[in-house]
Amino acid sequence: MSLTSNLKDPNSPVSRFLAVRLPRTAHVLGSIRSQLPPPSATIRPQGGQRSDYRSLGRAIDRRLRVAFGSPLDTAVSAGVMFAEGEVAERSGRSAGEAVQRAGRQLLAELDSQSAVLVGRPREEEERLARLCFVASHFEEIFRAGLFPGNPLLRLAAGGSLEDLLADVPAYVPTDIARQVQLAGAEQSLGWVARLPAGQCICAPTFGGSDDVGGADADFIAAGNLIDCKATIRPERIEANGIHQLAGYLLLDYEDRYRIDRVSLYLSRQGRLVTWTCPEFLRMLGSDQPLHALRADCRAALASPSPPTRLPRQTSGTQETLFDAGS
Repeated sequence: MSLTSNLKDPNSPVSRFLAVRLPRTAHVLGSIRSQLPPPSATIRPQGGQRSDYRSLGRAIDRRLRVAFGSPLDTAVSAGVMFAEGEVAERSGRSAGEAVQRAGRQLLAELDSQSAVLVGRPREEEERLARLCFVASHFEEIFRAGLFPGNPLLRLAAGGSLEDLLADVPAYVPTDIARQVQLAGAEQSLGWVARLPAGQCICAPTFGGSDDVGGADADFIAAGNLIDCKATIRPERIEANGIHQLAGYLLLDYEDRYRIDRVSLYLSRQGRLVTWTCPEFLRMLGSDQPLHALRADCRAALASPSPPTRLPRQTSGTQETLFDAGS
């Protein structure tokens, strides 16, 4: 189970700890809603077909990682490694081998990309968006397994990366490009792209990651822990979304990353909502310093108490990073 999977269970040790020690998620949600732009400022996919919001969300996250100099991570690399067997089991050995070859080509091409946020020629930006979208299909295998409907299952024996890129829906490159333009603004993530090398860490893991079955955040930029949410309805972010950010913060048991701020980046609104760590914890209802909360969290996850049935919080309807539909 990952951190997000644990948070979906209100009786998991980490959910119980956060519910008791950092219960006032409504205060943070109110802070977010007070800073949202008007609904008309939200970027929505353009096209007649139903949009794949989950893959789009992973694709914009990957596109930002390319811009910040870390196009590859365990999720996509391991997804490529697992894909051959998963696809072969369902579609035959030759199809599995074709997916594996395409995946290796994908990794090589992503790894060769320059760290540029805005300003690429349109053709390059479009191809990169398609690469990131295809990468999301491999990432899904790592995070959740191979489900019916994954486009990798449509790659026939003898198929190639070019076939997967051609299969990307037409609305995807424009949607990703519009989000990239928003991200390039200084008040969004433009400042991150201009940090010196090594000051932005993509997909960071933490000392306590294994205590929740795995936890890798989106970015840490100059001490700012940033979680990217590609939702068209940010006003409906739920308590779990706030506890996810708090969980990452607390799992850095040894203060490896020297985090002093936490942020949600709303990629479809181009809005970065930031709090200092003391402000964030006070809003959540804690009067303890961060180091003490981390120590208590570590102890609670090492020796979880017997389950106490806790009610699920219901401050909205969205439980994931991505929308299920428009």
